[in-house]
Amino acid sequence: MSAPLKTEGLDGAVVIVTGAAGGIGSAVARTFAGSGAHVVLADIRLVDAQAIAAELSDAGRSAQASFVDIASSASVASMVEAAIARFGRIDVLVHCAGLDAPRASAAELDDALWDRIIDLDLTSAWRCAKALLPHMSEQRAGRIIFISSIAAWRGAPTTAVAYNAAKAGLHGLTIGLAKQLEPLGILVNTVAPGPTGTGDPMTETEIVEDRLMFPVSIRGAQPIADACLYLAGPGGTWVSGTVLNVSGGRWHG
Repeated sequence: MSAPLKTEGLDGAVVIVTGAAGGIGSAVARTFAGSGAHVVLADIRLVDAQAIAAELSDAGRSAQASFVDIASSASVASMVEAAIARFGRIDVLVHCAGLDAPRASAAELDDALWDRIIDLDLTSAWRCAKALLPHMSEQRAGRIIFISSIAAWRGAPTTAVAYNAAKAGLHGLTIGLAKQLEPLGILVNTVAPGPTGTGDPMTETEIVEDRLMFPVSIRGAQPIADACLYLAGPGGTWVSGTVLNVSGGRWHG
């Protein structure tokens, strides 16, 4: 008999959030902790992750910080091993870590920058998922959630094309992994945000254009965190291999 996934109301679920010191990651960590989950805040910026974990612990939530370098398979494996040693299981991965839409024209995009963007925005998702597969397969339950971007569908004059390619690749990874992991009780999905205002600041021109074109205003990272909570919780029990567009109308479809 397969082990039940501990996500009913997320109470008692063990959740790893990578990039937890960042804007979307910290919102996800706070939201899951507020729903009763044990949250591992994983980030290369350990001091910042520790500060958020301390804030959550002071508020009576279950949270601990963990160092991870998503460019290193060994570091990702250590993060997973530490979480299992502490909690005995991992129910959910929300992979938020990565580079935030680097700016570069096609002419400026050299091989080194291309490789770095693809590695941190695509390959890192595979590293984190792969590190969890033996454990989630054994317990025959788990949820894996990647954070993508509407850049998978929509280009921009200033965004490095490697970022578009990485996010589109993340959608393909989601579809392929979901098909292979569903028989093991593991559901894989992706959330694709529009601009949240938490990364590199938009220029004044970009802000004006956004307000003219899109009547639904930018609302920060919380809608992304809420979407992740939905996918990880009871509402997500029949959702697999899906890219959930959470962009305030900045992409339709």
